[in-house]
Amino acid sequence: MARKFKNILSLDSKEAMDFFLKSEQYQGFEMPEYFVFDNLLNKVRGVIADTPYEECLQKGVQPENLSDVNIDILFNKDGKYAVRPLMLANPIIYYFLVREICNKESWTTIKGLFGKFNVPHITACALPVIRNDKEKFHNATAVLNWWNALEQRSIELSLEYRYMFVTDITNCYGSINPQAFDWAFSLKETKLELKDESHIAGNIQKYLRALQQGRNIGIPQGSAIFDFMSEIILGYSDLLLHEAIEKKEIKAKYEIIRYRDDYRIFCDDKDALEKISYELQHVLEKLNFRMNSKKTMLSESIVTDSIKPDKLAYIYNTPIFNKKGCDFESFEKHLLYILMFSRKYPDSGSIKTMLSDLDERIKHWIDERERKKDDMKKWEAVDLGLDDGKKKEVDAHSDSTTADKKDKQTGTNIFDSLKVYGGHYDRNWLPGGNIRAMAAVCTQIALENVGCCHYALLVLSRMVNFMTNEEEKWDIIDKVYKKLCDLPNSDYNQLWLQNITYQKNKKEGKSPYKLRLCKIVAGNKDVELWNNKWVKSEILSAIPINDIVDAEILKKVTPVITFREMRRYNEI
Repeated sequence: MARKFKNILSLDSKEAMDFFLKSEQYQGFEMPEYFVFDNLLNKVRGVIADTPYEECLQKGVQPENLSDVNIDILFNKDGKYAVRPLMLANPIIYYFLVREICNKESWTTIKGLFGKFNVPHITACALPVIRNDKEKFHNATAVLNWWNALEQRSIELSLEYRYMFVTDITNCYGSINPQAFDWAFSLKETKLELKDESHIAGNIQKYLRALQQGRNIGIPQGSAIFDFMSEIILGYSDLLLHEAIEKKEIKAKYEIIRYRDDYRIFCDDKDALEKISYELQHVLEKLNFRMNSKKTMLSESIVTDSIKPDKLAYIYNTPIFNKKGCDFESFEKHLLYILMFSRKYPDSGSIKTMLSDLDERIKHWIDERERKKDDMKKWEAVDLGLDDGKKKEVDAHSDSTTADKKDKQTGTNIFDSLKVYGGHYDRNWLPGGNIRAMAAVCTQIALENVGCCHYALLVLSRMVNFMTNEEEKWDIIDKVYKKLCDLPNSDYNQLWLQNITYQKNKKEGKSPYKLRLCKIVAGNKDVELWNNKWVKSEILSAIPINDIVDAEILKKVTPVITFREMRRYNEI
């Protein structure tokens, strides 16, 4: 039995509002750790409180008629034309949306609605989960919920069923018809249909239009509240599917697991499974959804097909990781392996895991060399002729050093992999290649896998930081910047590159980054992050709208990237 996690429906209305107004729920994707939105969101909550939406509007101005109301972070998914938009929603409109969903009356209605969506033989497992107080890695609770509820449960069901039908929805969030909220809240075309229209649905639609320049299609991505809203529509589809199967009188035993827009249908009867899959297709069509034909299949290998392809490939086709270390002595070969892996499984979680492992290898190697370099200085001091007392002190210290003369990981002499010139070690090199070449590989990984770019840039930043030639170091970073940031839709790359260059940019008093978020980090107080010309000035003046950077964390920023998520579910 899969481990159960507390989800959002276990909270009362105030607790639910507190949940959605936390920084990690508002900002649903990774950003440099100095971006913190708690103070801003709390201030918006305190200033607006229960004030009606219409009373906050400037006369004659509506947010849906304005551009740049939100901050859109565009992910260039393949280094070319495929774009995935994520949103840092306007915090004021975001608050109104959260308030609408989480007021006491609405929350009671919504919880009752999900009770009706909970039907036999269909398990929905993507409701936002309540994180543990101390997570082992970023989003650990959500990732583990996915692992338990979908992957592990699917493997368990292979004991009971012979066949599994797999599919997902093409562009799910972008395809949601906001009118479907009316249908969901009224339980349209179900046995439980209600006559009265819901004001909740109407208000949700109003705030969605405000966030999307008046567009009446799709919902944004990037915050937990949007994930929750999608579950209202998809939960309604579960009810429709359940009743459709009953109407068709399909008697075969079956089980369906849905995680967001991913479906897995289990059955022993292939004909019955086909009928159920067609009923699912019809239900989705009613809601303006389409099955993704590229990800739709019938499987008789439930165990292996229950596991994400990238993770499975990582397990059976990745010889480089083992308990003893790594089979690749060369860091460059290790990087090239990751690059080729990423081309088969782009932007996958396994790429993050592999880059994290490589970063740990490089960090360990550098730490060991720095420690042993200090030991060698002590040996050099002995050769320079110290007094006997001092020499004995050095000798005593060096006994363990001699025993550790061979590197534990590679078995080579501690400085074999560093080129030596005139008694100085060339810090442009790491085992297997020069840093400039390996930086180029990291950059290519970041270019082709924007969702994982911060992991590739972490590896790059650690290698470059090892170099002592400042001119060479910053020449590499400049070239990386031009390679990644001269492209359209390079917003996410800019966020993380600024993490590397912040201290240098601050010292020089200039910053090359054009992204509004980056300008705030650089200290530009005049930047308009969100277009709030629709908000009454007396309300706006009471909100520190640009207060999104933690100054204390920013002071401690180093040229080596740091962020909370270092491992994925693979570690568990």
